[in-house]
Amino acid sequence: ADKHARELQQLREAHGSHQKELATLKAAHQQHATVDERLLFIEKMMGDSADKHYEEIQALKLAHSQHADAAARHTKGLNDALTKHASVQERMTYLEKMLGDSADKHAVEVRALKDAHSKHAQEMSEVVKAQTHHASLPERISYLEKKFGDSADKHARELAALTDVHDKHARGMQNSADMHAT
Repeated sequence: ADKHARELQQLREAHGSHQKELATLKAAHQQHATVDERLLFIEKMMGDSADKHYEEIQALKLAHSQHADAAARHTKGLNDALTKHASVQERMTYLEKMLGDSADKHAVEVRALKDAHSKHAQEMSEVVKAQTHHASLPERISYLEKKFGDSADKHARELAALTDVHDKHARGMQNSADMHAT
């Protein structure tokens, strides 16, 4: 009878210890943040890049608009000036005479300017294209979770492993209690 009493006491102590461990495990699980909470925290910590990109695009659009306005004013001024001056042919003849230059040389320079303008337009297109590319939300979350070394799947696996160990131990305790009861 003393032997059974000691074993029963040991089982009660072990069961009490398991209850404390289970309570600790439950408390630890409750302290984990949800995916939404984690995402909000990460985005707050890293800054909302979508808003920053939007602001930069708006600034580029404003600068482009201002440039277009300035070009329109320049064109208007040029047209006004052309109507008040000699014909293009007269002006070219005068300029070639004054500078000792030829129309062929001007054509080469105009072609070089057009090529430079095309290159500039292509570079601007690439800049605008680069500004419009954003990573998707899942790509951002995946990147951030890799950086922080933390993921919901990892926590789920650890919780499942702890639950399995606890269940096995509880079954062992129940089997032991059943054996001592008979």
